[in-house]
Amino acid sequence: MKKKLTVIFLCVALAAIAIVGASLAYFTDTKSATNTFTVGNVKIDLIESQFHREGNDNSGDTTIPDPTHKVTADDGMKYVATGHTMFTDDEIKKDAETYATNYLAVKGKNMVPGRGVAKCPYVVNTGANDAYIRIRVMIPSAANNDFVRNVKDGGVITNQWCSSCMGTGEFQKGATAGWPDVKRGVEKDGMKYDVYTFTRTEPLAAGDMTEWNVWNFIGIDKTATSADVQKAIDAGAITVTGDTMTLNVLVEADAIQSEGFANATAAWAAFDK
Repeated sequence: MKKKLTVIFLCVALAAIAIVGASLAYFTDTKSATNTFTVGNVKIDLIESQFHREGNDNSGDTTIPDPTHKVTADDGMKYVATGHTMFTDDEIKKDAETYATNYLAVKGKNMVPGRGVAKCPYVVNTGANDAYIRIRVMIPSAANNDFVRNVKDGGVITNQWCSSCMGTGEFQKGATAGWPDVKRGVEKDGMKYDVYTFTRTEPLAAGDMTEWNVWNFIGIDKTATSADVQKAIDAGAITVTGDTMTLNVLVEADAIQSEGFANATAAWAAFDK
């Protein structure tokens, strides 16, 4: 009889434990945090103007007006000495809006020996990040080797590129003193070009514009002959459509973020891979 009672008591105890276990509750909590990050970008505009930063120097075209603005301490122009006249960023940007239609379509359409056509490229950093900048001016080799240059009276050759952009240190000098980096006979889309590369020394800050134009003008040599022009036509450097002859000069610009690179050389080595 004693053994039977023991078994009954054990069953009751187990039932009690089951009931207690079913009634257990847990205190819990969950938290989350959302972090929003703005992703940067590298973006540039390549603009061209008839305005050389210091006025109409080396333009080869006396119709280009002198600027009315005078340099002051707060202009932010690192490389222009006080007292020089110069165009502001806003003046250049405004002129660039109509350069192709109001200037180049008139002057460039009828290039003649001995006259330069102003061609002043600038880069505007429209992105969110500081960036290294380089600009290439590409002239068909067949034309460049024979007559695309400007010769003043007395036979002194005037550089087409803006020497100030290198002399001031904004853009790096090439292997030859006073010259940008030059590669001749570079093929692109079936055409060979002489390529002048201008590499900016320091990063261009977001929202800023390059201070110096890298190029001044495109000019046909004063001594160029019809035979010179025909040679360029035969080589494909000048195309003929009806009564119109066209010389295509290309300008290209690259940008790469500056953060993460020690200098411009390192940045462009990574870009070119």
